[in-house]
Amino acid sequence: MNDLRLALRQLAKSPGFTAVVVLSLALGIGANTAIFSLVNEFLLRALPVKNPEELVLFRHIAGAKGGRISRGEEGNSQTDPATGRYSATSFSLLTFERFRAHHPALSDVFAYAPFSGANVLIDGQPETDVSAQFVSGGYHTGLGVRAALGRILTEQDDRPGAEPVAVISHRYWQKRFGGDPSVLGRTMQVNKISVPIVGVTAAGFNGALQAGEAPGLSVALAHVARFQPDQIHKQYPWFWWVRIMGRLAPGTTAAQARASLEPTLQQTAHEGWLGVTKLGGPAPLEPDLPTLVADPGAQGETDTRRRFAQSLHILMGLVSLVLFAACANVANLLLARGAARRRELAVRLALGATRSRLVRQLLVEALLLGLLGAALGLLLAWWSRDLVVALRPFGNVAAVLDLPLDGRVLGFTIAAALGTALLFGLIPALRATRLDLNAEFQGGTRTLGAGGRSRLSQTLMVVQIALSLVLLVSTGLFVRTLRNLQNVDTGFNRQGLVLFRIDALPAGYKREQFVALQTRLRERLENLPGIRGATYASVALLNRGGVSRAVNIEGYTPSAGGSTSVAFSALAPNFFATMEMPLVLGRGFTEHDTATAPKVAVIDQAFAQKYFGAENPIGRRLGLGPQLEIEIVGVVRDASYSSLRAARQPTLFVPALQQIGGTANFALRTSGDPAAIFPAIRAAVREIDATLPVIDLRTQEEQIDRLNAQELLFARLSGFFGLLALALACVGLYGLMSYGVLRRTGEIGLRMALGALPTHVLRMILRESLALVAIGIGLGLAAAAAASRLVTSMLFGLSPTDPATYGTVALLLVVIATIATLLPARRAAKIDPMVALRAE
Repeated sequence: MNDLRLALRQLAKSPGFTAVVVLSLALGIGANTAIFSLVNEFLLRALPVKNPEELVLFRHIAGAKGGRISRGEEGNSQTDPATGRYSATSFSLLTFERFRAHHPALSDVFAYAPFSGANVLIDGQPETDVSAQFVSGGYHTGLGVRAALGRILTEQDDRPGAEPVAVISHRYWQKRFGGDPSVLGRTMQVNKISVPIVGVTAAGFNGALQAGEAPGLSVALAHVARFQPDQIHKQYPWFWWVRIMGRLAPGTTAAQARASLEPTLQQTAHEGWLGVTKLGGPAPLEPDLPTLVADPGAQGETDTRRRFAQSLHILMGLVSLVLFAACANVANLLLARGAARRRELAVRLALGATRSRLVRQLLVEALLLGLLGAALGLLLAWWSRDLVVALRPFGNVAAVLDLPLDGRVLGFTIAAALGTALLFGLIPALRATRLDLNAEFQGGTRTLGAGGRSRLSQTLMVVQIALSLVLLVSTGLFVRTLRNLQNVDTGFNRQGLVLFRIDALPAGYKREQFVALQTRLRERLENLPGIRGATYASVALLNRGGVSRAVNIEGYTPSAGGSTSVAFSALAPNFFATMEMPLVLGRGFTEHDTATAPKVAVIDQAFAQKYFGAENPIGRRLGLGPQLEIEIVGVVRDASYSSLRAARQPTLFVPALQQIGGTANFALRTSGDPAAIFPAIRAAVREIDATLPVIDLRTQEEQIDRLNAQELLFARLSGFFGLLALALACVGLYGLMSYGVLRRTGEIGLRMALGALPTHVLRMILRESLALVAIGIGLGLAAAAAASRLVTSMLFGLSPTDPATYGTVALLLVVIATIATLLPARRAAKIDPMVALRAE
């Protein structure tokens, strides 16, 4: 306590020093805490449920022959690292029912699945910002989730004869209903079915789906046929789509659970195979039975977490460099402060204080500085949570993140404070207490010549410059990658476009009614002021995904093991004209290409090149089945569909009037600000059908920013980190040279008394400063070249050792370092030699 009181008094005597140190540490620790909160949310945080370590998540691995018995499979798929075969977390409803009936190694088993295309109405108005999921009756009980209000779903709710009810999430309750307790009993319409709300789940629980997925409402799995009558195939044993989790019984292991349930899986898989063969579908000639895997389920599904793990590790590495730069800067300040306190420390030693006692005192000061910096950094991290989410790290995934500052994040911040205090405090404390008492009391050490320069301070300065260069090189690579992506030729005019989606089937439309709905809506939108054209497609351009179809092409025989699977989309008649995609050959679609007209198609250049080579494809025929009933009438220029990075895939276009669907992705060409037309679009859709939600309304540029979300995040954050480290380096360089000039006043005065000109002194100080910068740049370039290879997969259109980036950053550092050194150098050149020698 005495050390603490003395440390507080010492820091209070130097408010400027204290403020600079605390702010430097706060920026470093705060940035690390903010990024660690992302790492915690994606990679470390378990589900907020009872004993999450007891949970297991099941997945299956395709059979040894690589065959997949299921048909129309959904779920999160991957390549199994152990076998190299296809693996997914999806199962059939029959498999779940058999697991639920007999699970000797589990105390609970439950299932869940996304409720895609849920049309939710509250008070007759469509909800556009809520997602839903199907869950079994034991879902909440098995996970150990309580109800914050009302009750959870039970096994009685999960019966075909029961009345459908819904449980909403705490997040959705707060956001949509303002936490109103009277929400219980309130009825919402879900796909035209009245569903009363019976409960609200506990705060913090967002389900067991992927990180960032937060279903707002849950309904019982038994009612899937009522909510989605057009998807009756979900009831069949050959359609795998539900996820299955379980809780281990006391004393059992995941291996025992897997072994007890695998025979059941293989039996139901065989039944599914029999069902596919009876339908005449594409099943293996003989059963190729899958195997079962029981993965840890403490975090729910982890595909998103695995996908973003490398990016998060890179971000954490970059922000750690900022903290190291801050520590080097603070260590330099403490070295200077220790040198200024030499006489004070000498008196203490002379009065009987041991060196260890003084080191302890100085470490307490460093620890206090670290804790103050951590407290302010934690506050900065709390304030920046919304900013981090607004940057949309990893696309839409972060839109529902809470980034709570939980115990793990607080522990990380405290550990960062203690670690940095030890890192920047120990060496200065040891150096400051290594004193020659005789020399100190006989007038102090001489400051002429090399005595005015600190090798340790110079080393720390070199480290700061090297770290700054690594961060700035990373910034340059990410910024140039982003610019390269933004300059990619998309194959259409992306300026002035507004996009949105409507999903008609959940709103109660039949498939045969959908064509008329699309036409009416397109005509209404085209009449809006500021709209130059309106069109739609079954698959949106640049929407990170797509639909593939197998085609049968006249005169083309695929090679052994080859594939005729191509990208596929159904388009409105005016799609090419509205999107400004030029035709290369033939014609586009017209209003006459209806369901009763001869079937036609347009292909892109990639399709023509791959399947027809130099031949003219116009008039050739193909089919989506065995019949060659579709005539190719045009070839359109290649365009980007899935992403800006992906190679152009052969694409087949058919008229939407000939292809009945249930989803339409609209694109509107505007003459002014695209975002200004949003209210008019919503009003126009309400005129057609007030219950039809306008889904994901955004501009084309916003859509492209979503595709580039990770690149945007890295460019912005690495730029901020790089500039922060550069600022710290410049402040440190300025402080080092200023302190050096102060300590070398006698030396500089003597030089000038012996004939040195002010310009000579100016050049000497600049030369010494730029020598440190040169060494730092050399080390930094080597470190950046080694580190940048870790981000090769994230770059686009440039090498990880791009000379232009490295050269620009090095030149920038030299210029800024020269500016930072110029003021101390000019001050040195103005020293009066008589005053300097008299003081010496």
